Amino acid sequence: MEQYLLQVPKKLAQEVRRHMASGDAGKVEMISGADNKHFKLVVGGKEYASRIAQLPCILETHKTYDDNFFYKSGEIGQIFIVSDKEEELKALEEQEEVPNGITPPNTNVIKRKFEKTKRHTPFPKNDVARVEEDLVKIIQGGVIEDVHEELVDFYDWMVDSSHPNGLVVTDELELIRQHPEYLELSSEPPEKQAKLSLRPAASDAGVSAVNTPIVTDVGSEVESQAGQESAQLSPAFASPALSADDDKDVDDLEDDILGGMEVKPAQPARTSYQTDPAYLRLLPVRDKLLKSLRDAERDVNEYATKVSVSSNVVVMKRVKQLLETAQTQRDEIAAELEKTKQEIANFENS
Repeated sequence: MEQYLLQVPKKLAQEVRRHMASGDAGKVEMISGADNKHFKLVVGGKEYASRIAQLPCILETHKTYDDNFFYKSGEIGQIFIVSDKEEELKALEEQEEVPNGITPPNTNVIKRKFEKTKRHTPFPKNDVARVEEDLVKIIQGGVIEDVHEELVDFYDWMVDSSHPNGLVVTDELELIRQHPEYLELSSEPPEKQAKLSLRPAASDAGVSAVNTPIVTDVGSEVESQAGQESAQLSPAFASPALSADDDKDVDDLEDDILGGMEVKPAQPARTSYQTDPAYLRLLPVRDKLLKSLRDAERDVNEYATKVSVSSNVVVMKRVKQLLETAQTQRDEIAAELEKTKQEIANFENS
């Protein structure tokens, strides 16, 4: 059964004991607040502000009938603190946990004992509040900050049985491993390339855009004739009424021009480093080394703390050996990580 402690000022404690001893327990009442953290203690019709707080450790209560055998009756993990001073109430608002226990050995027990056993420090309140605000915006359908949009062409591999409405990119690296064609989304789709290849050239059709009649308003024959004359006199296009000798001269001129031009061989398409198997193998190795380095740093900090607080010479010597071993392992992991990062940088800069 869960029980509670009640801490009240000395003058108020005497009054509470008097009511309890006389059987007037109805005159002592605890009224809960809306947040279940703030309470009101009513003693003889007078209200006192109180607050509930966590004890640093759980206490056990026992009963005895003969001062020989004791029976456990409950556990105590919280305490009601009643005060008639505003300064004390303001100080209680800032702490959720009482720093001191009930007995003298538990004085300031949190900083002396319990802080050393915490492996991870609590998150800062400002960061927690900021993350909570972002979550509320997301739940309410607000706009997420720092969103980068990119429009790409649609391909058949973007739809599968698990994503019938389209692929959702959560891990871009994993998507590249499964679909290397993701890196080529900026190129034209096959349907568009086929349409471009089937489009006839203007020279094959024998029709020039310059030789087409200029569309003008009805009755503007002068403008139409002027446009046709300017198109026929343009030096960039040959006249359709050329003789055989003129055609031969034009062909000879084209042969002379094309003969002096060097035809450069087409260079092979350059593959992206993100599809290189050697590059893809280095990425998980880097992530694993980063995790190992963090673990090694944690071990070094733990051993250094134990060396500083240990009073036993034998234990301190053993912990120092473990600290030196952990530092050596940390340096080796850091060197291997730096080498892997350099190899990845060489791929990205090539």
